[in-house]
Amino acid sequence: METTSTIIEEKLNNREIQLIRWLSKGYTRSEIADKMAMSIHTYDGYRKNIRNKLQIKNHADWGRVLYQIAS
Repeated sequence: METTSTIIEEKLNNREIQLIRWLSKGYTRSEIADKMAMSIHTYDGYRKNIRNKLQIKNHADWGRVLYQIAS
């Protein structure tokens, strides 16, 4: 049986997964953009894509995703 984090990871590309892992560790938007060698605008685009792919609608949804990835 697949775990929720496995299902999430199947829907995202490697960069999106990497971004979520940094978020789950508490890094800020600018810190993540620096670590991933991207602009803030690119970071925002990745977050938008993640929200769409995982149907994230609010902060509670984000919290569940971050918790599942961090577990």
